[in-house]
This record gives sequence, C-alpha cells and structure tokens, in this order.
Amino acid sequence: MGHGRLHAAFAVGRGGHGPAVPDDATPRGGRPVPGDRTWHRPATDREPAMSWPLRSAQVKRLRRAHSVLGLTLAGLLYVICLSGALAVFHEALERWEQPQLPESPTYSAPQLAHAVDRFLAETATPPDELFVALPSASLPRMRLSADGHERYVTSSGTLDAAPADSWTHLLVHLHTVLLLPETAGLIVTGSIGALLCALILNGLLSHPNLVKDLFRWRRDRSEVLHHTDLHNRLGVWGSPFFLMFGLTGAFFGLIGVLVAAGAERWFDGDRDALIASVYGADIQVVGAPPQIDFQQTLDEMARLAPDATPIYLMIHRPGTERQFVEVGATLPGRLIYSEIYRFDASGTPLGHQGLSDGPLARQIAYSVYRLHFGHFGGWASKLLYGVLGLALAWVCVSGVNIWLARRDHRSVVNGLWDGLVWGTPIALAASAMTALLEGPAQAVLLATLALLPTAAGALPGRLGPVPLRGLLALCLVALAGVHAWRFGIDQPPVVVAINGALCASALCLTGPLLAARRRRPRATTALGAPEG
Repeated sequence: MGHGRLHAAFAVGRGGHGPAVPDDATPRGGRPVPGDRTWHRPATDREPAMSWPLRSAQVKRLRRAHSVLGLTLAGLLYVICLSGALAVFHEALERWEQPQLPESPTYSAPQLAHAVDRFLAETATPPDELFVALPSASLPRMRLSADGHERYVTSSGTLDAAPADSWTHLLVHLHTVLLLPETAGLIVTGSIGALLCALILNGLLSHPNLVKDLFRWRRDRSEVLHHTDLHNRLGVWGSPFFLMFGLTGAFFGLIGVLVAAGAERWFDGDRDALIASVYGADIQVVGAPPQIDFQQTLDEMARLAPDATPIYLMIHRPGTERQFVEVGATLPGRLIYSEIYRFDASGTPLGHQGLSDGPLARQIAYSVYRLHFGHFGGWASKLLYGVLGLALAWVCVSGVNIWLARRDHRSVVNGLWDGLVWGTPIALAASAMTALLEGPAQAVLLATLALLPTAAGALPGRLGPVPLRGLLALCLVALAGVHAWRFGIDQPPVVVAINGALCASALCLTGPLLAARRRRPRATTALGAPEG
C-alpha cells in the first residue's frame, strides 16, 4: 500500500451445562452444592421468572453452547490474551532487550539525510519503499528499514547496529499469528476474536442475575463458587473492553479475507482498488529532484499541522525521478494511527490522505490499532490494557477451573491444564532469557510449551500448580538476573522498571507458596487454590 504500513497483530465452565455458571448454582430442590456447607433456596425463589427476557430452556441452551465453545477455545485464547497483555508494552520491551543502543527523543533534517544516503548505499538494489521510524518518547530511537534490511541511527546520522531478531518480535508474533504462517495465523486469531465476541454475548445472555450479582464474590465458600463468582464478575465488568478486543482482533485477522471477498463482489477482483477506496489512492510523481529536501519537508509539515507529531517517514521509490515522501503524524485527541501528509522531493506539500477527516469508514479502519493495543493515552492506557488483558486470561482460566472442580475426580486433563496455565509464562520467561543470551528463543518457547503440559499431565501429583508457580517465580528472578549480568544495572528508568516488575511478580508468586506450606496439602486447581 502506498500510504505506508497497515499495522496489524470468557467464560467457560461447567462441562455440558455452560460456563457462564449461574451464581445461584444450586441443585434442584435447594440442596447444597458439594463442598458448600450453607443451605440455599431453590433458584426459582431467588429471581422472578419475568426478570429475564429468555425462558429457562433458552438459558440452558445458551449455557451449554457457551461451555462447549469456551472449553474448545480456552487454551488458545489464554495464550493470545497473556501474550497480548505483554505485547501492549512492546516498545518498552524493545528498549529492555537492547539497552546498550544510544537513545535520543529528537532528530534533525541533516541526520535524516545522512542516514538515508548511507542506508541506500548499503542496499544492493534501490527499494520501492524506505521506512523511517522517528524517535518518540516511548521509543527514542530512529530506525530505517527496507526489504528486510534494518539499521538503527545515531544522533549524528551514522548507521548503528541492526535490530536484534528479538524476543519482543517473537512475543508479538505469538499474539498475532500464534507463530503460524502469517496468512493462516491471522485467520486463526481473527476467527478466535470473532468467537470471543460470541462467547461474551452468550455469557451475558445466560446470566439471569446479571445486575443483582455485580458485586458478589463468595471467596469463603466452595472452590466451585469461588471460581464461578470470580469468572462472572471479571467477565461482566470487563465485557465492554473484552468485546472491543474481540472485534478489533477479528478485524486484524480477517481483513485479508474481507478484502478478497469485497474485491470479488464490488471491484471485479481488484484488491488494490478496494483498499484505495477505503484508505485513499496512491499518487504518482514525475520529474522529482535526485535529493530529498528534508529540512523543507519538516518545515512545511510544521506549518501545515503545527499540533501534529510526526512518527515516521515513508520514502517512495527513493533515488528516482518518481520519489516522494509521506509523513505519518499523530493528532491530539484522535484515535487514528496517523494522518499521512505527502510532499515531493523538494518539500512542496501534495495533500494528505484524509485519514482524520475523510470518510467515516476510513477513520474507523485506521483507528483499530490504537484501540486494540491501548496506544492512545500514554502509560495510563497501556497499564489499563495490560491489566485488562491479564483479566481476560484469568477469565479463561477460571472458566475451565469451574468445569474441572465440578468433576468428582482428577485426571490427566487437570495436569495438562495446569501445565498450560503455568507453562505459558514459564515458556515466555525461558525464551526471553535465551534471547538475551543470543540463543534459539523460539525453539525454547515451543519446546517448553510442549514439555511442561505433557510432564504435568504425566506427573499430576508431583508437577501441579504449586511447584509450577515456584518454577515461574524462579524463572522471573533468573530473567532479571541474566539481564543485569549482561547489561549491568545502570539503565534507563523503563529498563529498571521492567526488571523491578519481574522481581515483584516473583515475590507475589512466592507469598501463597509460603502460606501453603503451613497448610495441609490438598488437590489444587490451575490457579493454585485448593479444591473444595
């Protein structure tokens, strides 16, 4: 696309009876739930029949469908949610991975000109497009890339090291495509996003006491009720955000399918024509001077949009008589990823793409990235999105735990689920350590994801949630230690904060372990709590 890069990356419960488990889950006749010593009135006495628009039989069917779909998706959805919660901070993680690189939040026209000339001299053939990521407050590094070749840039304009084949990129790819081939992976994750929306709506409709139980959490009752209330409260309170995650994720994943179908329907199979109708058409320039006047371009940009903040340049057909420059810039108070301003090589404005003031569909389509990843309100929105991503992952875990706790026996399924829940963050930490040591991070990630669930399923009495939680705490401390050993402790604040968060998370994990040593050992669910 000529306008620059298009940026892309529940409730489960009672098996056979639906995971949006009713909070008044009392057997017929008012008998107590196993493990709960209190006596409940029959469900029919707790809520008037006319208080919910759906009949009892319809609610039961919704719960059954919710259970089947939720249990089917739980594992993949958990991995997507956990990796997505971390991927929100991908800019900070890039700085954490390569803290030795020089940083500066400012840039200049001479720096740009020198860096572009040196970069083009390194390429075997002139690229069709040269992308220049400008330094920002969140990622104060300039980076040039074209046709798979990338280099960082120093403040003087000389080329620095190439970006590492980093763990951060691995994390983002895990979230967006599950490490599958890109087209197949996007379709899978996009489909899961669409099904997440169905799960949420299904869960809300199958919850007759939705308003009444908004603040209910029976922590001191049976394990089933504990997980049920946690699952339902997180699911209900987070549902507006979770729906947004699902919708925007479905857009990212299924946009290719939608473009292909729309092109066949309305544009005789011409996908470029459909994309141009949504995002705006490319322009054609002839007779451009051989050198780009970056100073004039930046000056004109400041004059045209004084409130805009440039975040990247896209140089089209550099070094030819058809070259021109696009400046992508954020606008205050807008969710669009950027507005795109075009200039010829001499710095003369050629108009803008209309992403901020064009058709509504165009503005919405270019706002999906910031809505999905929370990159619109600084650290506050990123922290909120990180917490929400972890909450959705917890909803996945608690939903399956409800189903497991309702069974009257433990089996290999319990161990497999324990291994996946705790093995995923362990695998991420182990692969990050491997990346810092310049080892095969993806191989370690995949091997750990395969081995830990298998081992936990084969050794249910020895490799349950408690030892896995301890192993995760150890891995987090080791990761911070490896980073300090490799790069030292005198680092930028964001790097220190990440290492501090790793150690703090390890402390939070070990607290319940110490308390558990003082209690009689009992069977536990995947979250490490004893079953009732």
